Amino acid sequence: MRKRIKAYLITDPNLYPSSPLKFYDFYKNILDSHAISFACYRDKESPKPKLFEVFLKLNQNYQIPSLLNSHFEMALEYGFDGLHCNGKQIQQISDAKQKLPLVFFSAHNEQEIREADSYGADGITLSPIFATPNKGKPLGIDFLKTLNLDCYKAKIFALGGIISQKEILEISQIPFCGFASIRYFLSS
Repeated sequence: MRKRIKAYLITDPNLYPSSPLKFYDFYKNILDSHAISFACYRDKESPKPKLFEVFLKLNQNYQIPSLLNSHFEMALEYGFDGLHCNGKQIQQISDAKQKLPLVFFSAHNEQEIREADSYGADGITLSPIFATPNKGKPLGIDFLKTLNLDCYKAKIFALGGIISQKEILEISQIPFCGFASIRYFLSS
């Protein structure tokens, strides 16, 4: 029997409500509908502290570690469990690791995985695996099969174009840690 792979939810301000009350109901429905291992609040343009509070409280209730995308000081200030570093923040991984229990990184090739792992990242998303809007040519399942996950301390998460059980089934057929997605979790 296959073991369940870890699921990493990533929010998107364009797909989630912006009022705290509506966000609460929307996000709680997602948490009730999916088994989530990690969750990342992602809003690169204008993060909203009122939504952070809802996100953090619900994740705490469901015992899901909370990460904040890109905003190191805000992650510390608001009590996030970790930081998800973007591609330009690879050298911040070590500093973030000194102050936060979890630090993830966004990689797009094997070299970036190796580098983020050497800086001590706990988790690394690798994308795009499947076709996804505005993300270039997908790496594909065959690329995932070439990775030797035993070479890395970090958990590796396939990301990009994972919108249904079909893609998760494909990923789960190979020895892989988990998947990350924005759109998959929007389906009940």
